[in-house]
Amino acid sequence: MKRRLLLAAPAALAVPAWAQGEALDRPPEPGPPPALAWPAIDEFTLANGLRVVVAARHKVPLVSVSLLLQAGRETDPAGQAGAAALLATLLTKGARRQGRAEGALRIARAAEALGGTLDAAAAWRHASLSMTVTAPRCAAALALLADCARAPLLQAAEFERARSQALDALRVAFANPGEVAQMAARRAFWGDVPPGWSPTPATLARVTPDTVRRLHARFVRPDRAILVLAGAVDAAEARTLAERHFAAWARPAAPPPALPRARPQPIDAAGVLVDLPGSGQSSVVIAAPFVAGASSERARADVANVVLGGGYSSRLNQEVRIQRGLSYGVAAFGEPQAEAGAWFASAQTQHASAAAVLQLMQAEVQRLARAAPGAAELDARRATLIGNLVRRLQGTGGLAQFVGAQLVQGRAPAALAQQVDELLAVTPEQVRDFAERHWAAGALRFAVAGDLAAAGAALADAAPGALRRRADALDFGAAF
Repeated sequence: MKRRLLLAAPAALAVPAWAQGEALDRPPEPGPPPALAWPAIDEFTLANGLRVVVAARHKVPLVSVSLLLQAGRETDPAGQAGAAALLATLLTKGARRQGRAEGALRIARAAEALGGTLDAAAAWRHASLSMTVTAPRCAAALALLADCARAPLLQAAEFERARSQALDALRVAFANPGEVAQMAARRAFWGDVPPGWSPTPATLARVTPDTVRRLHARFVRPDRAILVLAGAVDAAEARTLAERHFAAWARPAAPPPALPRARPQPIDAAGVLVDLPGSGQSSVVIAAPFVAGASSERARADVANVVLGGGYSSRLNQEVRIQRGLSYGVAAFGEPQAEAGAWFASAQTQHASAAAVLQLMQAEVQRLARAAPGAAELDARRATLIGNLVRRLQGTGGLAQFVGAQLVQGRAPAALAQQVDELLAVTPEQVRDFAERHWAAGALRFAVAGDLAAAGAALADAAPGALRRRADALDFGAAF
């Protein structure tokens, strides 16, 4: 008898998935939002116009420093998308330091000697140089960032190497239906304005070393830069360090150039079908209006985004993945710009199901305008959003990155500590109202990239009037 009980026990515990019914699809009840201990933020401006923002947190002896330059992707000259990214790359590939030219290897070794790496990137509204070091090495890290920003060598040989690497990355991207669909959706939504441009081999071929030098001369200047320090540093120490390493950075006599300010100019067609013969899967991307970075509707937009596409239990993921198994998942994000913004949702699927996924995603976006989230749904999705924010801010690097990103979007430092309260104040009716006003059918654009022959007639039927293009013939720096 004892032996029989032991043998039966595993069978009693191992309830098959089909016997658990709807429990598998029901997400767990949300817990209370995690507490966010927001650090005190201090701000001051140097005589040369450099804005310095300090987020002190002394839990660990680390400091993350980030220099944000108003030389983001929107400064790409027309027809030369990718120029700002090349400039950001070259900032770390050699600089004049203490009167001596030091190449890329010496710059890298200087960063490694501080126990970190010098990272550079070009995003919308800014380019950045950043490092995380131990507190005693903060001064040396700031000296390195200042030299790379103020006096980069911008050598022709390093330029050609960086462009070659960028072209290699683009060849990989243009073979990826997800990347191609994202670029096509961006272009379909924004049109022929900077946020609608994406680098291509054709646009990079038009960029020259002189292009990059002109961008640096025009846009990399102290009165259009923000220095963020986050971690084990207080405001008084930060002021001393900033004065020591950045006060000599002269403000140009000429006024700063105006940055392009763009509003969406969607194409007349509802979307674009991009043919990638031989691709393994198709990718579907929906594009829709979002809000500007400093909009009073930002909290509502962020909550609407997470209800639709923020995580496993979001509406799009429930509909496409959990209920029908048509994709491994749907991801969504909002991209605020200075005057407006774009929202994107994407899923990868088999060619034969691309039409179904497109229709399901379009319908689910529009359904939010009719069906407000229930209280339990809203609480669960908002807990995900706030939890992700809290986790992001745990480290000094995440804190510096978040503060910097919010500042370049036009948000005031004092307002950052109010974000959790603003998110908690959003009601179901406000989410539905936001979707009704911003995500009507006529405002949506889509892109599908994949093997169109394998997708069959169903995709053509689901996308009447869509533009059809071959991936190898597209130049995302020119009109469709």
